[in-house]
Amino acid sequence: MSDRDGFGSGFWLGTVVGGVVGGIVGASIASQRANRLDNDPESSRLASSNSQKRPLKSSRNRTMERMEIARRSLDDKISDLNQAIDSVRSSIGHAPGDPDLQSRDKATERLDADIITSPPSDAQS
Repeated sequence: MSDRDGFGSGFWLGTVVGGVVGGIVGASIASQRANRLDNDPESSRLASSNSQKRPLKSSRNRTMERMEIARRSLDDKISDLNQAIDSVRSSIGHAPGDPDLQSRDKATERLDADIITSPPSDAQS
């Protein structure tokens, strides 16, 4: 947009004036509500009875509770993952380091050695 007929300066002037007027109106409404609540004995009685019935927890206690919940959740997820890993291992075969697997590896090594040392059966010309 071009700056024809003072559009830019009018825009900024309206923004500043609107912000000031809005701030004054908002502050006066908030002040009136605060005065009304301070003078109302019913609302002060309810506020005092609520604070006596249920004290607010400190943010530190809430943080510790959330951390404990998160820790338990992570422990459950780790347990689920370990079970999934175990089921995959059992479906694939033996785990690495298993004595049966080591004996099979030795047998495979002997077969590989026999294949390497035996003469080729099909000679190429």
